Amino acid sequence: MANTAHLRLIKRGVKHWNAWRKEKFSDQPDLGEADLSGLDLRGANLIGANLNHANLTGADLSGAYLSVADLSDAYLSEAKLTGANLGKANLKAVDLSFANLDQAILIETRLTKALLVEASLIQAILNFADLSRTNISKANLRKAHLIKATLLEANLSDVNLHGANLNRALLGEADLSRADLSNINLSKADLSFARLIEADLHGANLNGIILIEANLRGANLQGSTLKKGQLCRANLGGVDLSHADVKNTNLSDSDLINANLSKALFVDTNLNAAQLAGANCRKASFLHANLHQANLNEANLTAADLREADLRKADLSRSQIQGANLSMTNLTAACFEETLLNRTTQFDHTICEYIYLKKNEQGRQPSHGKFLTGELAELLWTSAETINLTFHKGVNWTAFANALKRIQRMYPQAQMGIQCIEHKGNGVILVKVHTAPHADQEKVHQELMLAYVNTRRQLHQQQQGQGIGQVSTPESIQLKNPQDIINHLFDLLNPAISSLP
Repeated sequence: MANTAHLRLIKRGVKHWNAWRKEKFSDQPDLGEADLSGLDLRGANLIGANLNHANLTGADLSGAYLSVADLSDAYLSEAKLTGANLGKANLKAVDLSFANLDQAILIETRLTKALLVEASLIQAILNFADLSRTNISKANLRKAHLIKATLLEANLSDVNLHGANLNRALLGEADLSRADLSNINLSKADLSFARLIEADLHGANLNGIILIEANLRGANLQGSTLKKGQLCRANLGGVDLSHADVKNTNLSDSDLINANLSKALFVDTNLNAAQLAGANCRKASFLHANLHQANLNEANLTAADLREADLRKADLSRSQIQGANLSMTNLTAACFEETLLNRTTQFDHTICEYIYLKKNEQGRQPSHGKFLTGELAELLWTSAETINLTFHKGVNWTAFANALKRIQRMYPQAQMGIQCIEHKGNGVILVKVHTAPHADQEKVHQELMLAYVNTRRQLHQQQQGQGIGQVSTPESIQLKNPQDIINHLFDLLNPAISSLP
């Protein structure tokens, strides 16, 4: 309970109170559990005062001196503490929701389990403060100073920390979902296991940050700096890291699925076993990066710099590497199933013993031994200039020949020609058609298959109209020997030459 004399004195006004404090400075004010709600206490000297469980709801404490005071479990909701000095004060479990603490000094202040929902702490100084398990959701800490502050398990969801300084702060397991962290300084801060889902971190200084197993799904890190950070096993799915500087950072086993990494710098970065499926890595730099066993399935690596990177056992299936530089890159045991590339993809002095053209270590090339100099590049370039046409129920070769001639006339620049025919079993036939290096293979593929289906239908209708019924023998699936098929196609494609004696 509050000291009756002290309570009577403070209610007389700040002038009388401060005069008494000056005279009796050694006396510790006891205002515990006192009802001081709504009072004008601007500039009051409450240094070292006991305000435990006091009711200061709506009170005006602007510029007040509260250092070393005990305000644990006090009620300060909607109170005004602008410019107040609360250094080393005990504010454990205090209710400061909707309070105004702009420019307040809270150095080394204890705020564990405090309630600061929607409070305003613009430019407040909270260096070395303990805010563990504090609820600060929707609060405004714009340009606040929280150097070496402790915010373990704190709720900072939807908070505004734009331009704030949290250098070396401890935020393990904190919730910063949807927080405005733009232009923030989080250098060397520890956010292990923290939640930063959809947080805005664009332009942030994250150098040396620890984000081990942190969840940053959907966060905006555009233009941020993450040099020498620790992000192993972090969830970065769908994040925007475009133009970011991520040099020499540990992203091993991290999730970067569908992330935007365009023009980002991953020089000397550890992405061992990282998940980059579907990521946009266009014009990104992975110079010297460790991408060993990385999943780059369907990633866009167009014009990316992968020089001297480690891509051993990496999954590059269905990725786009046109214009990418893989000079001196280690590609041994990488998977290139349906990888999109062309002769602008550079393989100068690439280190590679063998690759796989199918997933699950299938389709080894070369089947035995190692690549000789230049063999890898020629194999991949040639494969890239080939359209694979798969037929599951045999082929009507007359229809195919007519369709091929039609598409050859439509796209003469494609320079199309049959490369080989393979029987895959169960009626499946693979026809490989060679094209010019710069042909639009996807468009040619679609047009050729469409022309084949339409031509086959027309031939079938003509046969039915003539009462012939289902055609057999040389025009359908009866030819089993690939060489016989090629000879037959030559006759169909070049009738004038095949008719010569």
